[in-house]
Amino acid sequence: MAFFGTSSGGLFGLGGQQTSSYQIVGVDYSLISASFDAKLTQRSIASLSAQDRAAYNFGSTTDGVTPPWQQVEETKTLNQQIREVRELTKFIDLKAADLKSVSDNADKQATFALFKALSNLRILAEYASSDSTSSSSLSRLNDQFQSGLSEVRDYLSTADLEKLELFLGDKQYKTETSTRLGKNGTSYDASLVTDDPNAALNGITGNEVFTVSITKSGATDDITIDLSEMSGTLSLNNIKDFVNSKIEAVTALDDEGEEYIKNQTRFDVRRDGSTGRYSLQIDGTITEEVKLSAATSAPTLYVASAVKQLDDDYAITSRISEFNGLDGTITLDDTTSFAAIDYEATAIKGLVKEEEDDDVDPKIKEMRDKMLADALASVTKDDEDTDEAEDTDNASSLTNIDSANKVNADTSAKRVAVDSEGGIYVVGTSSGSFGHQLNTASGEDVFLTKFDSEGNVVFSRLLGTSGTSNVSGITVDADDNVILVGQTDSALSSGDVVNSTDLFVQKISKRGDEVFRYQLDTFGETGASGVAVNSAGEIFVGGYTKSGISATSGFSGGQDALILKLSASGQLTDSTVFGTSDNEAIKGLAVDASGNLVVASEENGSAVVRRIDGSDLSNQTASVNFGSLGSGGAIQGITIDNDNGKVYIAGTTTNGSLNAGGSASTVGTTAGGYDGFVSGLTLSGSSLSADFTSYLATSDTDRIADVTVSDGKVYVAGSTGGTFSGEQSRGSTDGFVARIDGSAGTVEDIEQFGEGLAGTNVGGVAFTSKGDSVLSKLGLPQGSVQIDETRDIQTQTSAKVDDFFYISVGGGVKKRIELDEGDTFKDLARKLRIAGFGKLDVEVSSTAEGEKLKISALDDGVPIEFFSGKEGRDLLQRIGLEPGRILPKNEVFDIKTDADKDIPPEEDVGGVFALGIDGAIHLNDKQTAKYVLGLLDSAISTVQRAYRSLTYNPLIEELKNANANKGSASPYQAAQLANLQTGLARLQSGASSSSLSIFA
Repeated sequence: MAFFGTSSGGLFGLGGQQTSSYQIVGVDYSLISASFDAKLTQRSIASLSAQDRAAYNFGSTTDGVTPPWQQVEETKTLNQQIREVRELTKFIDLKAADLKSVSDNADKQATFALFKALSNLRILAEYASSDSTSSSSLSRLNDQFQSGLSEVRDYLSTADLEKLELFLGDKQYKTETSTRLGKNGTSYDASLVTDDPNAALNGITGNEVFTVSITKSGATDDITIDLSEMSGTLSLNNIKDFVNSKIEAVTALDDEGEEYIKNQTRFDVRRDGSTGRYSLQIDGTITEEVKLSAATSAPTLYVASAVKQLDDDYAITSRISEFNGLDGTITLDDTTSFAAIDYEATAIKGLVKEEEDDDVDPKIKEMRDKMLADALASVTKDDEDTDEAEDTDNASSLTNIDSANKVNADTSAKRVAVDSEGGIYVVGTSSGSFGHQLNTASGEDVFLTKFDSEGNVVFSRLLGTSGTSNVSGITVDADDNVILVGQTDSALSSGDVVNSTDLFVQKISKRGDEVFRYQLDTFGETGASGVAVNSAGEIFVGGYTKSGISATSGFSGGQDALILKLSASGQLTDSTVFGTSDNEAIKGLAVDASGNLVVASEENGSAVVRRIDGSDLSNQTASVNFGSLGSGGAIQGITIDNDNGKVYIAGTTTNGSLNAGGSASTVGTTAGGYDGFVSGLTLSGSSLSADFTSYLATSDTDRIADVTVSDGKVYVAGSTGGTFSGEQSRGSTDGFVARIDGSAGTVEDIEQFGEGLAGTNVGGVAFTSKGDSVLSKLGLPQGSVQIDETRDIQTQTSAKVDDFFYISVGGGVKKRIELDEGDTFKDLARKLRIAGFGKLDVEVSSTAEGEKLKISALDDGVPIEFFSGKEGRDLLQRIGLEPGRILPKNEVFDIKTDADKDIPPEEDVGGVFALGIDGAIHLNDKQTAKYVLGLLDSAISTVQRAYRSLTYNPLIEELKNANANKGSASPYQAAQLANLQTGLARLQSGASSSSLSIFA
């Protein structure tokens, strides 16, 4: 058997990516080569029998079956064809009347069924790519296209074929994880840049003090850097030398009493190769952890928001905005933008772009010409293995992508928190992936991203759900562990057995390790809205339930308020459910100085604040009802000032008299519609009393999203559709931050911010005392600058313990491969080797992005098949492996083995064919639809060649044997071959339709 290349019928560009610009439709190169060889073997042909000569007619077969692409059909316009396809209920129909003629031959039946399905998919793609098709129709076309493609995918995965091996994507003898496990770095590049490393730095006075703490083997050296001790210019180079002199001054004695410099970490100045500018660099070692802290820092607010462009072609992206000047005029100083990546859309964009650039890319032209030359060389020449160089990061690595082709996924920041070192934690939801954390959710998954104070990503983590999840609360405990809460419809562990929408709690260490995840597994819907932690690390979670959560919890109907108490290790220790037949929900919690709870709840539409005993959640000691929030009103947060005995809640209301029945004063006025509000209370012992409600209002919709407090000042952040007094409107919806006097409720300052032609939806606000300092002026962060993360599969990917997949070797029994806690790729490789009985090769290698796992079928071995784990527990998907088969190398490259030589030629039919239509192909835009159209042309051609390969052709065999006995071609014959090569190139450049075939 011979076939064109090792792909799906089209040529491949650089990096193994396919381009349809140079595809051959309906052409088998072995037949063209045979046509030339025929001139050398006319006498041999003449000696063949009449029956064998009848087989020379490539347009039919000896069984009298006419394939569907040769059947005469009525000529129809594209509009007529699309109407018929839109009425289809099935793309793969094995009971169709025109498949009856091959019903006894599974291989031919497959080619007929696939041809019909692909042809109908092609009509959808052609119509979607047409200039006359409206863009509004593309979504509906794509829905049907995806449904049909899914049928093709499912059929190929279950079809029991005899002579053919059919792949939806590429045929391959190896597969490797697209994820990597990362590497721990030993250096840090500061963000400050200057044109001259010897010039004085702006903003540095020489009176600043900061500390460099170096920890090694459990011992820490705190090295004070007082810039007033420096002499000379306060430049990068001089500061670098001064810091290093202080580090080198810390010495110790070795076993022989000799003095040595204790720490190896050093500061340096680096030059950026692209900009030519300079910044500081910290060069450390894997044995030393470095932490920076400033003697004095200004207070700072961090606001998390999601920005949606008015142009729907752009994904929702997220922002962290830094606000300073908190004791005077609040100013927006810096903004960091971030978003998850849609890797599938990025891959499609890259392929489409490659196709567009193909005509002007000499490298691709060179590769195409070489492949054509190789294809025409001889039908008897075995394909050689051109394996890529090992242990290199190439296109198979997800994070190694061209930034110009990067496609963002919707990413909405919801809440933000800051730890004791100044680290910033942002949580939200996204449909995309973060680095090697692959998003496998059908909807949106929950993400957590940690930034340092300079806006650099420290790590990102996904919850790892299969359905849809949301996050609504975040807090940080005394050990800088971060706790987030929300709701999911997926099983977060194998212990979740009831199919319902559940409240979840996840705790992650400051290093990025998961401490625990908890899911409230009940028959009714539950959800979390707030979280707080006490000094002992115990966790309180507030939310709601639509059923009893235990046999003794009680339930009053509708939606009841719910509070859970978990130990620091994630064990449920207490709970309470309370409410009426109406709807109640906890919307926020805070812990007072005595370790008791103050909670904000919505109860039948009213804003209520309650104090609850932290050691007995059923014991409510006080409550204040501020009144109805009005239709659409909501509480969004609660905060407590334990130094001053004050509590504050904030949110949105349509009630201009939210005054606790007259006991609270009203500050400011409403403007009608939705207005932001802040209500203050006094906490005295176990009692609560209302102080005020302050309104923040414009003539448009105003919503407060979150609230925090420090030193008697209340800070809120939210969104507005209007313009606050003295401020400027920028987008369709802007964000804002405001400072409010915690005693009187008066609004002291407001800063409005936003982006033109966009809407800013603020989600959360956090206060830190570790804001601007000498470190930020040097481009350095507060806190740890190097974190040695755990480099196992559970931590570095979105996989969870007990996720699994199956492997079958040579069609044998499926073996389960399961992820255990702490497993690395080396552990996974060991499990695969055991399951493979020595019949597969598994290798773990190091790359620039960390370890990768590669699995190969042995040469002249047996096929290896991978099967997905059940939905929500599929380990394959989360480490970047595809279900399907890998074949022995000799089958992929059609290399004849000694065993193959004993097979009679008439039985050596069929082969391995790949359609090249896997991945995230879609019809959502015309440019991609045109690209998909080319892929389908190539796939249809491949199906035709697969069908032809099922029929033994004695002419080809005779030509092979005759050619083996002939000498070198004459100059005339060589010239003829050159003409054939030219003709092939012309055929290739002109082929654009699956209906074109010179061997029809």
